[in-house]
Amino acid sequence: MFELFKSQCVLCDMSIDSNISLCEGCRKDLPMVEFACSICALPLKESNKSNFCGKCINQTSYVDYAINLFHYAVPIDYLIGQMKFHQELTVVAVLADLLKNHIEAFNSVHGLPDVFLPVPLYKTRLVERGFNQALEIIKPLAKSQHIPVILDVISRSKETKTQTNLNKLERKKNLAGSFTMLKKLAYSHVVIVDDVVTTGATTQELAKLLKNSGVKTVGVLSLARADLN
Repeated sequence: MFELFKSQCVLCDMSIDSNISLCEGCRKDLPMVEFACSICALPLKESNKSNFCGKCINQTSYVDYAINLFHYAVPIDYLIGQMKFHQELTVVAVLADLLKNHIEAFNSVHGLPDVFLPVPLYKTRLVERGFNQALEIIKPLAKSQHIPVILDVISRSKETKTQTNLNKLERKKNLAGSFTMLKKLAYSHVVIVDDVVTTGATTQELAKLLKNSGVKTVGVLSLARADLN
């Protein structure tokens, strides 16, 4: 869908000899997550023995594990905004490449999934934006590993508010009935893909549908995770 058309870094404008428009200096300065909860990928200040955040220790999760690359901070928040709201095609390619280059996170711990499931957009949002950003950022990784991407299994039944400023009860009400399972899956290991995970409520709702459909293992892969409790 997206083609590269310039060889300047998307952050510093430096000319680079690469088909991916991000220089090595800016790549090294990205806010990588060093420690995170193994279940929800919430960034942790330091490693702990359990590798779980307090929330995941005290409640059941439909998500078995989560992998997140960056803090939702400068300049990742800027790049994601350029992708989602300004349709910057070169930025899409950069973010997709960053995701592709972290495949070892799967291989070393969880193994490769049977399929990737991009978080569905509501139909009006999809028309407005013109593309599903979760689908676009996972395409290169899926292609390189020969992993199918499924789009016709779960639909978004209604538009929802952003979850960030809602309490637990409001989040649950906001997401109630927002997704519909269209058919049962014959896969054992599914990874949900999103650009940014904020509260994790959306991926939990999707994971619940997948588990109820017979999927044994559900993971989440995201570019960024907001540092929210």
